[in-house]
Parts: sequence; structure tokens; C-alpha cells
Amino acid sequence: MKHRIAVPLMLSGFLSSGIALADHHGGGDMHGEMHGDRVPPMFSQFDKNNDGRISRDEAREGTDRMFNEIDSNKDGFISKDEMQAHHKAMHDKFRESMRDKMREHWKSADKDGDGALSRAEVEAAKMQRLARDFDKLDKNKDGKLTEDEIRAGMPERPAR
Repeated sequence: MKHRIAVPLMLSGFLSSGIALADHHGGGDMHGEMHGDRVPPMFSQFDKNNDGRISRDEAREGTDRMFNEIDSNKDGFISKDEMQAHHKAMHDKFRESMRDKMREHWKSADKDGDGALSRAEVEAAKMQRLARDFDKLDKNKDGKLTEDEIRAGMPERPAR
């Protein structure tokens, strides 16, 4: 009976933590735009047959797989330290993924290949936040944004 209650609770926690992590970092888009048709990555990891639904068997398999991943010392329990380490690893993986996506988006937006983005390139790439904040971010007022200018203009986040 405990297993029947624990599995859905655990699944709910894992799925919501994945959603919260994505939401915490701007909704899964490097510019913070929300996409109503996007599915949280955790859903796809559980929906093994890709039918758009998670069956009870898929939920059990997914939570067992995730539990085993988090239980790093394989003692059959998840300690606070293991959970914190797992959360940090997920956070770091997400940040690296977002950095990679940002680099790809930057590279495709930089049509003249000069390593900086003009206002026209930003607007053509539909980078709405950069377009909105262009003048504030363009510290040297040369009409182009460099990665350093964007990094300098980003709000500081506390270290984890």
C-alpha cells in the first residue's frame, strides 16, 4: 500500500521539480518566452512509448530509474545530500544546455559573422528582450551587442 502512494507522490515531485527548474530559468526558452506546446523534458523521459501519456507502468519504471540515479551510494535510501547533489547536477546540466542553445542562437543571428549583434540582427532573429533592452545593453554605443555587454547587463544570481 505504501508503494502505491509513494510512487505517484515521488513522480509528482520529480515532474514538478523539472517544471519548476525550467520555470525558474525562464520557461525553457533562452529569452524567457513561454511556448504553450512545449512538454517538460521529464515527461518525455517517462513516456517511453511516446504516446503522449504516462502509464502507471511507465511511471513506476521512471521513478525506479530516477530513484536509482539519485541514490548514488546504492543503499536503497535517498539522503538530503544525495537529493541536493542531484538537484545541483540537474541545475548545472540545464544551465549548460541553455548556454549551448544561446551560443547556437547567437551564431545563427550573427549574419555578418563579426561576433556581435546589430539591432537589425537582433530584430530579425526575434530576440525580443535583447531588442527591448538594446540601448541599455550597448554600453559603448557602437550599435552592436557583444557577449561581454550582454553578460555585464544580466542581473546577478546568487551562487549555488
